[in-house]
Amino acid sequence: MKNNGNDLVLSILVADSFTLGAHWIYSLEDIESSRLDWSGLNKPLAQWHKGKEKGDFTHYGDQIVCLYEYIKDNNEFDVTNYIHTWETYMQTYTGYIDQASSVTLKNLDNNQDIPHGSNSYDLSVVGQIAPLLLVSHDKETFLNNVKLFVSATHNNDVVLEVADFFATLLWMVKQGENIKKSIEKISSQYSTRLQNYVKEGLQNSKGTITAINELGSACSVDGAFQGTIYLLNKSENDFESVMIENAKAGGDSSARAMIYTMLMVTAYGKKIIPTKWIEQMKYQI
Repeated sequence: MKNNGNDLVLSILVADSFTLGAHWIYSLEDIESSRLDWSGLNKPLAQWHKGKEKGDFTHYGDQIVCLYEYIKDNNEFDVTNYIHTWETYMQTYTGYIDQASSVTLKNLDNNQDIPHGSNSYDLSVVGQIAPLLLVSHDKETFLNNVKLFVSATHNNDVVLEVADFFATLLWMVKQGENIKKSIEKISSQYSTRLQNYVKEGLQNSKGTITAINELGSACSVDGAFQGTIYLLNKSENDFESVMIENAKAGGDSSARAMIYTMLMVTAYGKKIIPTKWIEQMKYQI
């Protein structure tokens, strides 16, 4: 891996902060006519992020910080201790509380077993797994920690399979393997559904904005997964230009960007992140 774990977490947070400007805007016309500065970070257009400013995170980035700070303080990942830390954090959180978080908090109030998260079908949680590398010294531990972390808020079989796929891919790239070759190598190990998602993402040769909106620009795995594979298939392209086109494609651009950045920075190092983006981000590691 051409960066340390802290650099990787920082880079994923930058990806989330960069996409904040157009995140959850589904009208391509509104994005195109906006005055967003595509060379840097922006305050959000979407009402869901009211109160956020340039350099802040979406609620995804905020939860990555929660996990990262927990791991820094404890030097381990214990899902029961973590989810209670997360629960305390969420009780005073002023950002957007999505359905996965809301349902998980209710489950905790009802004293359901941990991990017992929501049945959310969203991809975003998969982009939050990088801090777990800091306390996972072998592949088996990492995959198990990912499973526990994801199921704590997204206890959905499809999301868990997708999380395992991207965690396995991340570990392979961390060992120096090629992103695209690794995607093709491991996809046969997963369900027919996931294999079809991979094919859809790899085979779409249209421009990024068109492709992502054809595949599905929303939050759910069905669409967001294919769009992320599409982005990773462009791994030889300029990182910054791909990130800009992804943001301009609208929808849940952060979920796609976090996973894309996680793998690209693991493969090529933090140097691919524009310095300006890092400097404009409020939270620093």
